[in-house]
Amino acid sequence: MNRRTNILYIYHVSSIGGGSFCLLNMVKRLNYKLFNPIVLLKEKGPLSVELEKLGATVYFENTLSIVPYNTGIFGRNSVKNLLSILISLKKVRCWIKKTDADVVHINTMMMYPYIFLIHNLGKKSVIHIREHWPKKEHRFQFKIAQRIIQKFADQVIAINETSAEMIGASTKTQVIYDWIDFENREDKIDFVKLFGENIKSLKVFLFLGGTIWLKGALEVVDVFSKQVLSTEARLLVVGCDNENLDFKGIRGVIKKILSYLHFHTYSNKVKLISQKDNRIVFIPTTYHVKSLIEQSFCVVSFFTIPHANLSLAESVWLGKPSIAADTPEAKEYSNDGKAALLFEINNKEEFKDKILFTLENEVLISENAMEGMKKNQEKFDPLRNSNLLNKIYINLVK
Repeated sequence: MNRRTNILYIYHVSSIGGGSFCLLNMVKRLNYKLFNPIVLLKEKGPLSVELEKLGATVYFENTLSIVPYNTGIFGRNSVKNLLSILISLKKVRCWIKKTDADVVHINTMMMYPYIFLIHNLGKKSVIHIREHWPKKEHRFQFKIAQRIIQKFADQVIAINETSAEMIGASTKTQVIYDWIDFENREDKIDFVKLFGENIKSLKVFLFLGGTIWLKGALEVVDVFSKQVLSTEARLLVVGCDNENLDFKGIRGVIKKILSYLHFHTYSNKVKLISQKDNRIVFIPTTYHVKSLIEQSFCVVSFFTIPHANLSLAESVWLGKPSIAADTPEAKEYSNDGKAALLFEINNKEEFKDKILFTLENEVLISENAMEGMKKNQEKFDPLRNSNLLNKIYINLVK
């Protein structure tokens, strides 16, 4: 090759999350002797800052969008998304030409229409499947996505066996786990500053889902505040600046008026519960989760729909007890449920029981977590998984 192969990564999210971590790690572990990373994002954010630190060229295209994910296509938001992605096609085509991309890596299944552009331009395409589309829901939309991916994608990458089976393109699908890499994510966030000098006598439950409904934030704070009555228990919510209600901007005025009528947004409902319980502490979103997990008593999550639970995988990787909804991905990430406490999805009562169980059986749950640690470290090994990815790129441009 006369020059390094240009790989253009396209993603619509710049905030901190599973897909962003994955993209950041892919660029970090890319073989820079062979490949030149270029990234197209919707907007600036924490992800773009970290990518630029790695030396990647980052561009922004505010029309980037996704097709509706497991929802009806005639709702207002769905129609808006469909129109947005159609509008963006011409601009994305220009970016592919401008960057002289040899390989275009789409970092989510829900951007599958862009595969048409890549195929028509004669470029190699990679699409990353990280979604969980339930087998009996919105099958028409899913079948369209599935057939387009199967026919036009050159390579399919699935982040777990569940996603690989879902897309059904076995001859061109490779499972590459979103490997766990804590490099440059190790700055310590001191629990003493958050909870006081008596931290050793406390049991901190860590929730990394902010105030997002998909992560079950409302269920977590509600159960903790009303049913976990231990004076030693604390809940650390990561992903929100503070517990003050959000009334910023023009929309904030409307929100404030509605709040007087006791109609609150989802995030404000989370905060209202938390304001009444001084055992609940909020901190902003951060990449530096290693010290948070290590200092915590247990990591909790309450996914309201099945999808990959990276915080669960990271907890098991570090040998830390965790509680999560029982999904195929959760089983895959926790040694078939042996290394974590799994509860029936959306079952608040069972979630509460698991929390109380951890408080009463600290030694047992710690031993179970430690036993699953080695298998997770092998499964999510950065070197093994990044080598698989680099081999895919090499084979595509041979």
